[in-house]
Amino acid sequence: MYKSKEIRWFKNNLDKSILDWFSKSGQTFENTSPRTDFYLPLEKDDITVKLREGNIEIKHRIGDVIKGNLTTNAEGIFENYVKWSFTADKADELSQQITETNHYNWTEIKKTRIGVKLIRDSDGNLKTLPIKTIVDWGCQVEYTYLIIDGKAYYTFALEWFGDKQLELDSKLPYDILDATRFDISASMGYGGFLLQL
Repeated sequence: MYKSKEIRWFKNNLDKSILDWFSKSGQTFENTSPRTDFYLPLEKDDITVKLREGNIEIKHRIGDVIKGNLTTNAEGIFENYVKWSFTADKADELSQQITETNHYNWTEIKKTRIGVKLIRDSDGNLKTLPIKTIVDWGCQVEYTYLIIDGKAYYTFALEWFGDKQLELDSKLPYDILDATRFDISASMGYGGFLLQL
């Protein structure tokens, strides 16, 4: 079981400020390998069931959503989640039917993600690590290009994970977003986003 808190927005267009922040560390959508996730269609916004490369992930929102600001121009909702992840048998016929033939009409989302994990080093300084680095606690910053039914979307998120809450330097969100405007109506988890499609 994995606990996290996140704030996320979805947009139809690319944001240059966010892309520029990631490109300073050499990250672009062009040099990142895409993946495909399959989501079980649900009539709920507080839970998602996802299948990817033989892994099944269930993510459930717990508690109340909390409105807040990341910057003066970025208002959104903070959500707390519990996540379970496990591996399906490679020979599992049901998962193969979902991913290879779309037999059960799960929502296919092609994702190209760039991101980093932020931690504090032993001196208390904020340190940036590759997104695939395994650490006990910190904050993941990600920007993802999505293709759903041939349409393009983008999602930007910060996800705090682990038993401790990483405090970010107040300047960091402004460094990433600059003057980017994110409205609270575009802030939601994947469950809420999929319901709007």
